[in-house]
Amino acid sequence: MELSTEELLQKLQERGINVTEEEAQRFRDNEVDGETIECGLTDNMIAFLFSGSFKKQAKFNKFVKELKDDVVTLTLQPVPEEFYVQPLAEERNQANRRLPAVFVIPPFPRDIQTRLDNKEACQKSSRDRHKIIRVLHEAMLEYTMYPTNAEYVQVVKALIMKYPFLMDMEGNGYDTWHQSLKRKFKAERAPLIHNDEVKRSKEKFGNRGSRGSTETAGTCPRPVSEVPAVIGEDATSIERHVHDLHMQYEKIQPDNSVVKDRMQRTFVWRRKEITDGMKVEDVLRKYPFLGTPSGLWEEVDRIHPSAVNLCHRLKEGFTCIVPKVIKLVEGKSTLAKIYSELREELLAEQLPEVDFRAALVMLPLIFKEKVDHFISVGQRVSWSPYPTVQLGDSDWKMASARKVPISVRVDGVDLCQGTGVEEGVIAAFCAYFVFNLAYPPYLKKTLTFLQRTILNITEVGDKALPVTITRTINLLF
Repeated sequence: MELSTEELLQKLQERGINVTEEEAQRFRDNEVDGETIECGLTDNMIAFLFSGSFKKQAKFNKFVKELKDDVVTLTLQPVPEEFYVQPLAEERNQANRRLPAVFVIPPFPRDIQTRLDNKEACQKSSRDRHKIIRVLHEAMLEYTMYPTNAEYVQVVKALIMKYPFLMDMEGNGYDTWHQSLKRKFKAERAPLIHNDEVKRSKEKFGNRGSRGSTETAGTCPRPVSEVPAVIGEDATSIERHVHDLHMQYEKIQPDNSVVKDRMQRTFVWRRKEITDGMKVEDVLRKYPFLGTPSGLWEEVDRIHPSAVNLCHRLKEGFTCIVPKVIKLVEGKSTLAKIYSELREELLAEQLPEVDFRAALVMLPLIFKEKVDHFISVGQRVSWSPYPTVQLGDSDWKMASARKVPISVRVDGVDLCQGTGVEEGVIAAFCAYFVFNLAYPPYLKKTLTFLQRTILNITEVGDKALPVTITRTINLLF
């Protein structure tokens, strides 16, 4: 009721209520206006305004009643829930629809489509890969900003079905595409903090803090299958076999057949001792042949038997990717530069051996891991619980050009001596299995790649290869 005090006094005069100047002043002093009347005046208030006149008080009450009756009152009836809930649900469904049962892969930009039609492996080019992911993202975005995991899989499976040459070399065949597509959606949603759908999702799921990773100085044991029971041997017989091994170790030319026989007879007993926590130095003291490169890889062949021995598998499996490893690290590190300069000085017949050695040394670089965490040149490596290779030569160039003396250390103990980077790398790798050590976080990708892809060793509890390794495999093979 929008009436000022003066307008209210005028209306009172029009209704036949003769308001004196004294009474009018009371209206003004107490800010009596239309809003005040709407809020309601008590009988005492009205008596104060028209003091000494019951007639004016009665007329004023009648005036207020008539004034309120003139105001149109709207009564809102309750609306059934479906009338206002349904449009909201429909609106959300429009913004967050599910993908159709059959997702049709859209056409790609002309350059990409031409390559796909020619069956080129576009996944090996990061530029082409990003374009493919962008097109898939835009096609899915027509339905939802928050695809389910099943929908991601549905789309990348459709991509692989249409272009099977885009399949990953490892795993289920589409894992790298799956992860790339998920990251694309996440990256595109990040700036849209004011978008209603993004807001609803954040309110629902919130920000789940990631757990910080911590590294400890100690090592963790490898997840191993149950050690088989020792059959046909006891402490006395094992002691005799160990004595025979020590006798052979003291000879200038040990009898290999005797060594292999006694190492095989003590194998299960030895695995149990190591699994139970026997220290490296105690293991070497009891089984000295494990302190040689050949003893280490022969032990791994006992742990993971294969028709082809470990060294041959490394040579055969790694040789085929040497050129691509070198190409991937070209110009990206000091080591690559040193190798490039060295290569120009060598004869053609020397190149295969040097290329193999250089690629093996630089392998961690393609996984963005540091070489010096695995191989060190010149100065003696600092203490580490993990196997490390120490090259005798103080120059990377010479260490790559020829076979230099090497030593492998683990847990502060000199494990073995050998010749050449190749022998050092394979010995250090084998030490993880022989002494039941888990891979360190800073070298895990490199060692996992060697184990699973080059040497074809699988263990109990092995998970699917990480996407970063699978993506690198796609580039190497």
